[in-house]
Amino acid sequence: MNTTPAISSKEGIHLALSRLKSATQKTPFPLAEERQQCLTRLQAALMGHETSLLDALQKDFGHRTHEESRLLELVPLIGEIKHAKRHLAKWMKPSKRKVHISTLPASAQVFYQPKGVVGIISPWNYPVLLSLGPLVGALAAGNRVMMKLSEFCPETNRVLRNIVTQALGESWVEVIEGEAEIANEFSLMPFDHLLFTGSTSVGHIIMRNAAEHLTPITLELGGKSPLLVAPSADLRDTAKKLVFGKALNAGQTCVAPDYVMCHSDQKQTLIDYIKQELADYYPEGVLSPDYTSLINVRQLDRLKGYLEQARVAGVVCENLMPQGPEESNGKLALHVLHQPDDELRVMQDEIFGPLLPILIYSEMSEALSYIQQRPRPLAMYLFTQQNDDQKRCEENIASGSLVINHTLVQVAQADLPFGGIGASGMGAYHAEEGFRTFSHCKSVLRKRGPNVLTLLRPPYRRRIHRLVAKFWTFL
Repeated sequence: MNTTPAISSKEGIHLALSRLKSATQKTPFPLAEERQQCLTRLQAALMGHETSLLDALQKDFGHRTHEESRLLELVPLIGEIKHAKRHLAKWMKPSKRKVHISTLPASAQVFYQPKGVVGIISPWNYPVLLSLGPLVGALAAGNRVMMKLSEFCPETNRVLRNIVTQALGESWVEVIEGEAEIANEFSLMPFDHLLFTGSTSVGHIIMRNAAEHLTPITLELGGKSPLLVAPSADLRDTAKKLVFGKALNAGQTCVAPDYVMCHSDQKQTLIDYIKQELADYYPEGVLSPDYTSLINVRQLDRLKGYLEQARVAGVVCENLMPQGPEESNGKLALHVLHQPDDELRVMQDEIFGPLLPILIYSEMSEALSYIQQRPRPLAMYLFTQQNDDQKRCEENIASGSLVINHTLVQVAQADLPFGGIGASGMGAYHAEEGFRTFSHCKSVLRKRGPNVLTLLRPPYRRRIHRLVAKFWTFL
């Protein structure tokens, strides 16, 4: 495979932006056919490089099965491309709006114009889905794109560079790599829109940097996504779906359940079911070939630090995968932390790994109040058989998404927007909302013939103005 050279210098990224802006000026409004072709070529290149991508992801993570990478990254990504291609013509069609009676005869509409050059900063946990996913929406909206890929995934980046170069060329997409210094410089550049996926702490920096040029931004952050188990929940099913959402990718998912709240009477039964599910998923514990490694030693040490602090504070930390060692080759067993205090780092930071605090409540209102008092999460998971519980969470809990009786699956829904609120982000992409995010909604008013407003010119002491003053509410 011929490897396209990486751009990883400050001078290089500024030249890349200049090239893309020049291409945008030459063709500011790519037609639907051209956008469709871009998406089709991207889809074909992804399929053609499938094995190379899966091999690269395996190398970058140390251990991550091809099946898991395909399920979590390629399946939803291809689905999103197909959805955009299917609906692009409808999305691009200007929407008609009503005209005020005082302006008649006239017509009005909203025209969806490409913003120009979109910057995308993607993270390491899903390096394919979270770089090319936003790219799909940006291309559908007719933009050129610069992508800053994570420095923690060099093998995957090498394949991604070849995919976008083969499918799109430098007139559409430029791929940037480099350490934190380059990422900071990237976020300071005068993009027409900037999308960042990552931690809330870095999101603060990105927002400050984007303000330098008044760059509109979309922040896809994370936070602590709760999983609330109502008294009516089917605990065996809850455990099955919880393990699915928490164990895949070793919990390194921005919408993974971060902590569980259940009734005190449910706790032990739920934990027993979780152990059974884990034993079924991973019969050899962390030695199981299907269990994913943490991305690097830094992340492993961070999580072990959470465990150590909790143990010192007297929290019981229970290894739910006793079939093998607690840790091996960058893998860490899934642990339950029983009722940790809010002051501990594991309850302050987004966990992003195989640690699962479990808190108990006496009444549902107590659990809902606890969630309401904390920063708004990217996702909330509710397990219940009662419609009243669902309605209370829909109406009273602000979260990026609400998933009832499952986990994680909302990310793979091509026709649902994906985004956070408050501390978990701002703005959304995926589906039609993604097209709108990367488009400028320009109002267009077409005037025909005479107009009553011309009669309302100064001087204002004429009879017609006295009539307007008397009857203006009828206009």
